[in-house]
Amino acid sequence: MSPSVGQTYISNPLSFFKKNQIDVKLEKYAYTPGETIKGSVGLKLKRPLPAKKLMVGLIGLRIVHQGNIAVGPVRVGNQGSQTQVYTIYHFEIPLDEEAVYYHELYPFEIQIPPDILQSAQQNFNSTLTGLGKTFAEIARVMDELSMTGSRVEWSVEAKLHIPLKIDIVNSQKIVLSDQKQ
Repeated sequence: MSPSVGQTYISNPLSFFKKNQIDVKLEKYAYTPGETIKGSVGLKLKRPLPAKKLMVGLIGLRIVHQGNIAVGPVRVGNQGSQTQVYTIYHFEIPLDEEAVYYHELYPFEIQIPPDILQSAQQNFNSTLTGLGKTFAEIARVMDELSMTGSRVEWSVEAKLHIPLKIDIVNSQKIVLSDQKQ
């Protein structure tokens, strides 16, 4: 499965109430590009539950806090700050297919691409282009982002897809940087 980029990714907020039914454990929490994330997904369901599939993925989100900056011809100001979330990287692998799930443990490995930090930045820039922004506007937005609160959050997310119901989702934040931790 190839990584998807550009769209905004937000998991269902109602899955928060089921977080304790799925657990993501990692061998460590700081990585560099090219390393392999090793861990396991544990299910602790209240009762056996038929589900479509169990997935685990690496997700990168650029979180942009804006306040009192000009966006196009409109000045965003007295309305307080705004937060926008852009998916810059999303790669999932299946751990199991359609089955009845209950109390299982699934080990996994995800190889982090060596160029993930550079390609994630390019994906964010192409997202802005896809929104109809010119290169001059993108340069201006990037300058504003460097002056405002903009950060990238990386996480490993596990999801049990249950047809016609709320998926069970939980994630573990990780640090992904060029420097060895």
